[in-house]
Amino acid sequence: MRKLDAVISRAEEILIGLLILSASIILFANVIARYVFNDGFSWAEELVRYEIVWMVLLGASVAARQGIHIGVDILRRFSPPPMAKAVTLLVHAISIAFCVFLVVYGVQLTEQTHRFGQVSSALQAPMWAIQLAIPVGGLLMGIRFTQHFFRTLFDREQGPVHLDQIG
Repeated sequence: MRKLDAVISRAEEILIGLLILSASIILFANVIARYVFNDGFSWAEELVRYEIVWMVLLGASVAARQGIHIGVDILRRFSPPPMAKAVTLLVHAISIAFCVFLVVYGVQLTEQTHRFGQVSSALQAPMWAIQLAIPVGGLLMGIRFTQHFFRTLFDREQGPVHLDQIG
């Protein structure tokens, strides 16, 4: 199971890196084309916008894995350990429920868009492929929050990974 987790984690990070690289190159090329050749790419901004959608949802999964999602933890910090554990479990459970919502309604949205054959304006790309980021990101985040839930439940929770702890 840890090997699968490592593979998924690495795939997320590689895909996010490739999307950042691609968006940077496309935007740079579009700026050069626009200001040097006086003619930009009509599809560049749209493609980068959709790449950012994928980056955000994949990045949310990475943040969930690392335990660095934004949160208000004052109640947990000043509660006795059993209460703090219960609050943490409740937060993870609510996060899991939200992810289930994202997956269920994301799949419905994607299926509906696929049925209607909607395409993007400049790229003429199928919108369902872009909207697929919602259920995929929700599923990956749900897996991460579920991992944290069970780690907390069995007292094996690891805190957030900070940059100063790496290397």
